[in-house]
Amino acid sequence: MTDRPIRASDKERDSVVDVLRDAYTDGRLTLEEFEERTSAAYASKTWTDLRELTSDLPVEPVLGADLPQRPPPAQPVAQVVPTLPRPRQGGRNRPMGRLLPVVFAWIMIAAAAGSPDTAAALSVVFICLLACRVGYGGR
Repeated sequence: MTDRPIRASDKERDSVVDVLRDAYTDGRLTLEEFEERTSAAYASKTWTDLRELTSDLPVEPVLGADLPQRPPPAQPVAQVVPTLPRPRQGGRNRPMGRLLPVVFAWIMIAAAAGSPDTAAALSVVFICLLACRVGYGGR
């Protein structure tokens, strides 16, 4: 690395706190040790200070010099092959199934309002929606 002290960033302090949190969760640190080291991590000014807080733990924090200098090469994007939607089992995620209660309520309202023509037209729509639902494997 380098012999001169390098100032720590907030991201690097958070990296050390993550390592400390994992060590506490694994039972390597007591609650008091975790709280003391976490406070010290947020108060640390240099990488040396941060490394001392995790020197007795099996996992080292990621600090700025440990990061790769170049971004990793981009992974090839998988081609998306369009497929036709398959009929779904059960009553979920079917647009026609969601319309059935709405159309049924309209039929009841139209019939109660004394509009038989509207109720009859909506009944035809309801039957068509029901037929589409059955075609998708509904029950």
